[in-house]
Amino acid sequence: MSYWREGNPVKDIETENGLPQRFTWQGRVHTVSAIANVWRIDDAWWQQRVWQDRFKLTTTTGLLVILSHDLLSDEWLLIRVYD
Repeated sequence: MSYWREGNPVKDIETENGLPQRFTWQGRVHTVSAIANVWRIDDAWWQQRVWQDRFKLTTTTGLLVILSHDLLSDEWLLIRVYD
């Protein structure tokens, strides 16, 4: 398992109704095959607000990952890849 606390940027994110459908990571396009879990993080408002949607999903390329969508900056990051 690989984990990036700060996240690993993904590009060319395509969404439908706020859910990721396709993204590019490490130069390869990954199409989402299933979303296993979705949750929202709204924390640390007294310091620097963290407001993110997280998606645990599988792709047609065989990845099991967690994507994070920062709702303040509209940035998408890959934060975990399961082996």
